[in-house]
Amino acid sequence: MPLVTAKPKFQVTVPAKLRRGLGLHEGDVMEASVFAGGILLRPKEVVDRNAVAHRVAAVLARVELSPEDAGHSEDDVMDNIIADIAAAREERRREA
Repeated sequence: MPLVTAKPKFQVTVPAKLRRGLGLHEGDVMEASVFAGGILLRPKEVVDRNAVAHRVAAVLARVELSPEDAGHSEDDVMDNIIADIAAAREERRREA
């Protein structure tokens, strides 16, 4: 099992074999949490919310609204879609 050393500012280097195995690259973001008396690092994807909102808006402009969305603003529809995506992700995390 690879060992790491805490540097003066508590920085650690993830060993090359582990980085390659996870496909980590310099600048990638990881989530740190305490787990079973240790630190668990999980790679995370960073999403530009504005870019995603523009992409969703472009798709919505091409799609016919469902009856449940009729009468709602695009912002309301997008907020509902984002909430549905967040709920689906949370459910997936609980099942994992």
